[in-house]
Amino acid sequence: MLAQRYWLSDRPPKVDEEPGRVRYEPFFEKMYGPTRDAVRGSTARIRWPPTSNRIRVTTVNGVHEKLALVGCDLNALPRRFKRFLKARPQTFVWRRIRGTNCRSVYSWAIAVDIAIKHSHYWCWSKPNKAGQLPYKNKIPKEIVAAFEKHGFIWGGRWYRYDTMHFEYRPELLLPACM
Repeated sequence: MLAQRYWLSDRPPKVDEEPGRVRYEPFFEKMYGPTRDAVRGSTARIRWPPTSNRIRVTTVNGVHEKLALVGCDLNALPRRFKRFLKARPQTFVWRRIRGTNCRSVYSWAIAVDIAIKHSHYWCWSKPNKAGQLPYKNKIPKEIVAAFEKHGFIWGGRWYRYDTMHFEYRPELLLPACM
């Protein structure tokens, strides 16, 4: 889980560079809960300032408080960023990652998808002639920085990118892990 370093520069990810994408399920089950009901029992609905909607996230490790701070920071951004923040973000959904037996981080209510309309996902792209994925991203660095400031990593830093995706993984943002 900690083998690859998370970086904060604007460079696109290198081939197979995906810091934080590997997740050891027993670790997350121990921390956030092994069942849908256990996880749901530790969630709260918080106000998401960019839309005034309420979203459900875990209270474990203060994730709900951190995400509320992200929302306040995003809400304070200039008007030109609002188009990325209009829709209610996807949060708690108990499910497996499509095509795998791995639990999605949405199952533990620690992930958020934003700006789906403006996002890029590696499965939506075709590899180039060399067999590599062309990197695509429209999410502004100011939005990414607001999440990272409060302990959320960004799927746009993965070779198999998911630019709408943020998840609470503060351990990857510690100076010793970067």
